[in-house]
Amino acid sequence: MRDSINKALRWSLIPALLVYVASLSLSGLAGIKGQLVLRDLAQTCGTPAGVGLLSNLGYLLWLAAGAVALFTAYSGQPGVRGKQRELLACGGWFSFILCIDDMFLLHDRYIGQTFLYVVYMVFAALIAMRYRRQLMASRGELFLLAVALLGASIGIDQFQRDFPFRYETVQLVEEGAKFLGIATWVLYWWQASAQSLNKAQSRISS
Repeated sequence: MRDSINKALRWSLIPALLVYVASLSLSGLAGIKGQLVLRDLAQTCGTPAGVGLLSNLGYLLWLAAGAVALFTAYSGQPGVRGKQRELLACGGWFSFILCIDDMFLLHDRYIGQTFLYVVYMVFAALIAMRYRRQLMASRGELFLLAVALLGASIGIDQFQRDFPFRYETVQLVEEGAKFLGIATWVLYWWQASAQSLNKAQSRISS
């Protein structure tokens, strides 16, 4: 029991408390009332549950991809090692960064869109080049499809003013491509993680 309590303190209670206190403290320094930080956004703004639904689902999908990939990468399974482990770790942390960006609108409010988009595309290309064998062995076509859809969303966003359509129409296509891309991104990392764990289990069984 003591070991469990120590583990809970080290890995959940103390980190969570630090995040809780830091969030309230930093928000207070920025002039944001504590109640606004604590309460749900829809409750604060008085909006229906459906407002921002697809955006919220996008956050959850980014988190799902990151959680699955990172869990597998750091599971300690004997079959999850070498470049396969590196690939899953890169994918997990990349998904987490994309989630944070999406949640807090870093690319819209704090960091230049073009800069971040270029960084993301370069990182995705580096993953594809360095781990091409591992990608292809775990249905890499899904990875490429996800990158293509997300890239299409970025392209539409960057050149939306040049399209001879209404903003609402372009927004529907842009966000649709993004949502489909995130869903495919999750599918790829789930597939790659499941395959890695199955190989690890097969080695243990044999």
